Amino acid sequence: MKNFSYLFRLIVLVSVFIGSELSAETPENTIKIFRKLSEKLQSVKKISYHYTREFTYPAEDYHSKSEGEMYIDFRKENELVGFRYQYKDETGFSVFNNAELFEVSEEDRTIQISTKLKISDFEGLSALYNSMITMRNMLPAVIADRNMVKQVKDTLIGKKRFYLLSFQTQDMYPDYLGRTFKKTTQKITFYNTIIVDKKSFLPVSYIQLKKGSRDVNRTDFSNIMLDPATPEGESWYYSTYLKDYKERKKESVMAIGVGQRAPDFTLVQNENGEKVSLNNFRGHPVLLEFWIKNCSYCISAVPELNVLNTKYGLSGLKILGINATDSQRVINQFVQRQKVNYTVLLGDATVSKNYGISAFPHIILIDKQGYVIYSGGFDIAILNALISKSL
Repeated sequence: MKNFSYLFRLIVLVSVFIGSELSAETPENTIKIFRKLSEKLQSVKKISYHYTREFTYPAEDYHSKSEGEMYIDFRKENELVGFRYQYKDETGFSVFNNAELFEVSEEDRTIQISTKLKISDFEGLSALYNSMITMRNMLPAVIADRNMVKQVKDTLIGKKRFYLLSFQTQDMYPDYLGRTFKKTTQKITFYNTIIVDKKSFLPVSYIQLKKGSRDVNRTDFSNIMLDPATPEGESWYYSTYLKDYKERKKESVMAIGVGQRAPDFTLVQNENGEKVSLNNFRGHPVLLEFWIKNCSYCISAVPELNVLNTKYGLSGLKILGINATDSQRVINQFVQRQKVNYTVLLGDATVSKNYGISAFPHIILIDKQGYVIYSGGFDIAILNALISKSL
């Protein structure tokens, strides 16, 4: 069971939503099976597994796959977030020992530590994305939400029987820890499916799709062991690795705030190579959108930004999309595929640093006098109101 073949993966994915040759459970049994999975995960004290994370975005011709080995300890003494873990892949490893989180890079042989941790510090850790931890924490909320569409079917993959537990979420998706659901700024229906081994009653896959999109996010769990041997004591401590890895200081990144003067910049326009400076637009409100190619929310923001440009462009609003990560060839492909109707600039590290950009898309709205009046995620309702007032 280490890996499903591509054919079986495709069969499962299609079968979940078409429903061919699947037997469905009654509504009563559906809830019972969801509860049984939740109770099974809640009963786990220690677990290890081979973890595979795969993103496929056909419209962007993008596919990413990573995998590694995960060990999680859910025992009671792990108070901060309810667990400690060790994760290792070909790029390095990360360890959270209930007091400190440190990450090691094999590429540059460095180690970075974080202390005084908050729950939000665990958001974005790749080993936690749609993981066993996510499912363990989110399932009680899924079960309790009577408005959430849920279904259970059973199927045969190879010679093994599995349950397919599916549920829909509207305009929200689970965070990495599964403790809450994050709201989207767009109207999006998410289809979530957990594939459960009937014999062990443990998840072997978590698939996430979006209505009207061919994008697929998938995590797989194989070589699952309950109550595995605990990694040796010294492996949990930051000091153990200092003789082999040099310490890397964590840079604090804080996005520019409302009320600050927007730093000027001069960047090259993607379309024609001409230079564009922010100060050129003094006397007009300016919306900066910092984006990257491999970001589903950046993609979904484009139609709304196009609408804003059409609605307010003739009244003086200037929209500048800034990409400091991807090549010009990739940016050109994105602009053409997504039919971007506003100006796109080739960014650089200095501009991103000056504006404190660490997540995408990040929107900066600047008034006619050059001061920031909004800094944050893409929220069409807020932006509409602020732009109307600033014109």
